[in-house]
Amino acid sequence: MLIIYLCIFFLGASLASYINATLYRIEKNIKLSTLLTESSYCEKCKKKLTWYELIPCFGYLLIKGRCKNCRSKVNPYYPISEAFLGGSFLLLYLNSSRFYIWIILLFLFILSYYDFLYKEIPRNLVHTLLIFSVLVFILFIQIPLSVIITVGILLGIFLLTKIIKKSFGFGDILVLLSIGLVISPKQFLTTFWLSIVSALLYAIFNGLITKEDIKKIKIPMIPFISLSFVIGAVYGDVIFSKILQLIIPPL
Repeated sequence: MLIIYLCIFFLGASLASYINATLYRIEKNIKLSTLLTESSYCEKCKKKLTWYELIPCFGYLLIKGRCKNCRSKVNPYYPISEAFLGGSFLLLYLNSSRFYIWIILLFLFILSYYDFLYKEIPRNLVHTLLIFSVLVFILFIQIPLSVIITVGILLGIFLLTKIIKKSFGFGDILVLLSIGLVISPKQFLTTFWLSIVSALLYAIFNGLITKEDIKKIKIPMIPFISLSFVIGAVYGDVIFSKILQLIIPPL
């Protein structure tokens, strides 16, 4: 079983590495014909990476976060994102999650790349995610009470984000809507509040390090929504019930 778990983890981590490299090359307007054939290389000195430097997560540790040739720093986003997608794949596998949860995770992973590095997300990709979620909602979500509750929660979240719109862009709201259509109300509420709490902790930590006013820190919300989505999809029902028991103790 351990071998299977490792294979699942490295499948996710390797896919993350490939997606990151492909998105980087697309952003740099590299020719389409070279996207699948050209070897990975250092962004600074353009030296091709060796096989062990390409090992997801561990390659970064082996070179101590620096290019062997020019000693420039490697963006830590890459190994962190590889570990995230690898760990997420493993959690979804252990939870026997539905196929569409995996697909939405990949959408969120790609959106996180743009949000974290460029502080903006592609509109077309967000619309595609929303269309996919609507199709899943129509074809697979068939519990009337949950549908009513989910729609009510989504409307409440939409109004709340309009009130605190400085923290959420319209793209973030559409992403939350897409997520809310495919998971249970408890899972969605867990995802929503976890994303806010984790983003707030990030802002506080970042503010302490940079001495910058927390209100002026631009927070890329999609990475935190993505992390919270995985936790919410796997453990959301349990977390929600435990918190509810703490707030309203059973008689």
